[in-house]
Amino acid sequence: MSLRRVWLAVALLAAAAMIFGGSALWRARGVLREARESVSAAGSFRFSVRPMVPVIPAGLESMGAPGVFNDATVFDGHLYVAGPAGLTKYDGASGSVAARYRVGAELPAAPLTSLAVGLAGDSPAPELWIGTWGEGLAAFDGRAFRQIRADDARLRKITAILPVDTGRLLIGTEKAGVLVYDGHALAPFHSSVADVPVTALAGNDSDLWIGTLDRGLLHWKAGALETLDEVLPDKQILSLALSGETLYAGTGVGIAEIRGGKVARVLAPGYFAQTLLARNEKLWMGTLEEGMFTVPLDAHPGRLAQLGAASVCPGCSIRKILSIDGEIYALAEDSLWHDNEAVIRREDTLLADRNISALKMDSTGRLWIGYFDRGLQILTANGERGEHIEDDHLFCVNRIAHDAARGVSAVATANGLVMFDAATSRRRVIGQADGLIANQITDVVLRPDGSAIAATPAGVSFIDAGGISSVYAFQGLVNNHVYALASDGARTLAGTLGGLSILDGPVVRSNFTTSNSALKHNWITAIVPVEKDFFVGTYGAGVLRITNRGVWETFDDLRGTIEINANAMAATPSAVFAGTLDQGLAVYNMASGRWTFFTAGLPSRNVTAVEARGGLLYIGTDNGLVKVPQNTLVAQ
Repeated sequence: MSLRRVWLAVALLAAAAMIFGGSALWRARGVLREARESVSAAGSFRFSVRPMVPVIPAGLESMGAPGVFNDATVFDGHLYVAGPAGLTKYDGASGSVAARYRVGAELPAAPLTSLAVGLAGDSPAPELWIGTWGEGLAAFDGRAFRQIRADDARLRKITAILPVDTGRLLIGTEKAGVLVYDGHALAPFHSSVADVPVTALAGNDSDLWIGTLDRGLLHWKAGALETLDEVLPDKQILSLALSGETLYAGTGVGIAEIRGGKVARVLAPGYFAQTLLARNEKLWMGTLEEGMFTVPLDAHPGRLAQLGAASVCPGCSIRKILSIDGEIYALAEDSLWHDNEAVIRREDTLLADRNISALKMDSTGRLWIGYFDRGLQILTANGERGEHIEDDHLFCVNRIAHDAARGVSAVATANGLVMFDAATSRRRVIGQADGLIANQITDVVLRPDGSAIAATPAGVSFIDAGGISSVYAFQGLVNNHVYALASDGARTLAGTLGGLSILDGPVVRSNFTTSNSALKHNWITAIVPVEKDFFVGTYGAGVLRITNRGVWETFDDLRGTIEINANAMAATPSAVFAGTLDQGLAVYNMASGRWTFFTAGLPSRNVTAVEARGGLLYIGTDNGLVKVPQNTLVAQ
């Protein structure tokens, strides 16, 4: 991870490629039994369909991550709001919650990011279609959910859903272009848009407008594809709104008004138009951080001054503008607004953010939570919200380590090593200016003798009372980019992008790569000691074991490509736990010597952090945090 990123650019990418998915086929026969069908006809994609039956492991508890609103629509007389945590149904009259549907339980284990209402092929009535971030499409008939999941992971990242009158769904994807789902088959819309990064769709299947991440605006009509890019305010399209024959294309620097297939003018220049609504010759624009505006549609190009103040929720990030019973509503990331009044607000939650990057419990029972880009949170010993620290150093946390004997904690961040005392008062920030080989710290080990070891993309730094010294490739390290560390007495294991190095003090004693050992992948992401051996996580070959004699051992039941996330491993006397990129939590049972994969109840299959303490396992993902009794997993 890099130093503090340009947050506007990050948000722009998130808004432009907000959703994901794949799509599929389902015929409503036997809702109580799992239905799986595949399509292999020429031009179609293989996929499976199954009813969603909640399976929550015994004792699993979700630790409240903040809700985020991404999309909203009206279905069957109720308002439905989707976000990373799931789908909420609101009563139309009072705005009270009528039902909640959780990702990983009633819904697939992936954030929800888009909604649409329509028919698909043999649907007996309109259904609510739900795009997910990597787990395909879900459909809801008002009573039950089913998941429609393409075999190809590229097709499961949905960015837009557009039902059309022909009984088909047009589905935009992150990297696989536009797909068509007709209730019986899933197929590419056309080869000319097969690899387009889609951000928005408007129109129908014979006259289709396609917004893209970096290729401008595409127009499919009469079997031909036209590209508009150089004439647009920006090639990244964030939103589309169609009003009769006029199309409005929102970008990060204004809105293109398109008539007759040509850009007629630019409205609201300089504004980040992440969502649009066009109705009755009026245009509304939702921005990234300035609220909702009514955009004048006079004969002259709009100017910043003409917009005046935001008409709704100044300072808000508006995710969707929708018309309900003729009234205009604005969906912000944490609330729904009407006439500049919040009619729905998200509830307060335990956690400060959803994207977990590190977990560690200290000797007093406080759980330290590192976030990918929201700093550090320390829950109290009785599980209360505790303190949240976020600043120029504590924003991107990679690893947390505790030394109970000395009452010291170390937090490895993208901008230095932050040291705390037992009271969590800041003690010191150690960076390159203090002698570290780099500011970006990817892992840290606190040793019993009071010294510390820091992993960086430039090598390994040793910190002790005598100062700071470093080892890198010139001194024999197998690769400068070090991701993971483990220490056993004077011995240090350094997992790198190019293999594993074993050091005795600051001296490299041996290097292991795929070319000189049974190591199956050079990219080492995590290491945990298990008795006298070490379990080593890789980004591509799962987990291997290196014995105390330096012999590499593989596991027959870990096959195929398995990516272990950085430092997302933990070990107990009965099991080893490893967080994977897209297969949930891998669990190794010491007694049986077998691996299993755990996904039930997880808010995401991308497990980014693991901590085992006091018989409980804390599982962090890019979409929230859960805790579960270890026996629930190891007994599987």
